[in-house]
Amino acid sequence: MSTPTVHINRPATIAIRRIMPCPTEGVRRRFAAFDALWYGAAWTCLGCGDSWGDGERLERPFKPRWRQEAKARARHLWDEGVRCGSAEHQAWLYEQMAPHRPVEDIELPDTPTTRTET
Repeated sequence: MSTPTVHINRPATIAIRRIMPCPTEGVRRRFAAFDALWYGAAWTCLGCGDSWGDGERLERPFKPRWRQEAKARARHLWDEGVRCGSAEHQAWLYEQMAPHRPVEDIELPDTPTTRTET
């Protein structure tokens, strides 16, 4: 009997931070998020704990003390994070895109499975 194999694919991420207006509170606040190549960041406000992604407020969990937990996670990200758009952030983005070379740069083996004959 074979054992099932589980594959979890998660993109590389970097913690980022910025100061911007909080849509919930209406004042400038610190926000923290993870950035991943090809995915939008979900920003969490360190003041109220609400999270925002793609211009929409994300769903609030139905559990007690969720705001305190969300703010604590966001504070941890803020401490670890780099400024959004900084040279370090841009270098990380470039590094993530660097391994993706154009198809014409990839050498394929000359085998019957890759060669088409007419």
